[in-house]
Amino acid sequence: MNLATKEVTQVEMMKIIALFRKEGFKGEYEDFQRVSGTDREFFVVMANEQGVKALFRASLMLNAVQFQYVLDDKHTFVQEGQDADAS
Repeated sequence: MNLATKEVTQVEMMKIIALFRKEGFKGEYEDFQRVSGTDREFFVVMANEQGVKALFRASLMLNAVQFQYVLDDKHTFVQEGQDADAS
């Protein structure tokens, strides 16, 4: 099975959330997706209290969270199984 299409498990989500909390991040976790070619790195969409959404890359291998960018009209996150042109 292709690692990128493998569902993120509940246990992995809990580990990722714990990593975010350890780093001091607060907000609502909206989506989890594997980084292509790995089973220990994930893309995470998170929204703050004001509803601003951002994309992060979380590594369970390195125990690190990296901010990627704020999601807006120019930067979107396509969920698995969705067309990039879908509204």
